[in-house]
Amino acid sequence: MYNIYVFLCLLLIVIQACECFFQNPPLQLNAIHNRLNLTCATDFGEVELFTGCEYCVYEFFNNGTDSIISHDCIYLTNSYRLVTKRCSGFTNSSDIGYGLCSKLPFEYFDIDLLCICATDLCNENFTTCKQSVDTNPHIPPLPSLIPALTSQSSAISCEDTPLGVLNSTYYCVRDSTPYIDMNQCEEYVQNHTVLCMYLESDNGSYLTFVALPDEDYEYVLDNQIQTMQDMAVKSNIEQYYNETTSSFYIQWKEILENMDNNTMIYNRCYCRTNNCNINLTACLQSIIRINIANKRKIFLS
Repeated sequence: MYNIYVFLCLLLIVIQACECFFQNPPLQLNAIHNRLNLTCATDFGEVELFTGCEYCVYEFFNNGTDSIISHDCIYLTNSYRLVTKRCSGFTNSSDIGYGLCSKLPFEYFDIDLLCICATDLCNENFTTCKQSVDTNPHIPPLPSLIPALTSQSSAISCEDTPLGVLNSTYYCVRDSTPYIDMNQCEEYVQNHTVLCMYLESDNGSYLTFVALPDEDYEYVLDNQIQTMQDMAVKSNIEQYYNETTSSFYIQWKEILENMDNNTMIYNRCYCRTNNCNINLTACLQSIIRINIANKRKIFLS
């Protein structure tokens, strides 16, 4: 643990004039604002709704026997942009639209009908979603904070902790579509990983290593930024973050509301080099190394 704290101290003192992980450097949470601030339907009906959304999402799956409907919210940038490239009814001039989507190699549904709309509660069903798109067809696309990574140019290897009773990778268990072949999904992740994630919680008591494929990394980063914005306004949470071209690191300390006012420390690191998430030190080393290299460049110039 001592070595990790040394790295954290170095992170605090190295120069901040770095080339950055996100597209509009440096990341400033207070400079990111929702354009539309929509309310969207969730899978829980009126009991719980998404708020503060940029777009609402309705998706219908059918495997020939039964069907599943999914409701979602897009927060900061179009985290579905890779998905919509496989769908009819979407163009590069707008993020909204509706149409049928083709399958990835590990998916076995017969129908995937996707609709992304931009009015309050427009994703309650396909009819309301379609009507919203048809009556608001010229909404310009959102700029993307998140770097464009593809498995063709950016594929890497990452440590990956099996999750849950399915004992499978994070994406296949949590974020993939329904009706998948789990073994083929795991193979897809191995061949299409573009970002590693390291999770440390409860002061280092719980560790999770995650390989994020091209289909999921934007969704995860989008939700990470939104979570950081939520934490930034909480009086019992203090957070710090740092970025380079290949890494993004967040630490937050939470004062628990109990009799002892215990403090919980969480570390999360995203990185884009082979096996950079084997431990926190490896990820922090890459951040320090790049920041120091940038400092030398500035000094020599």
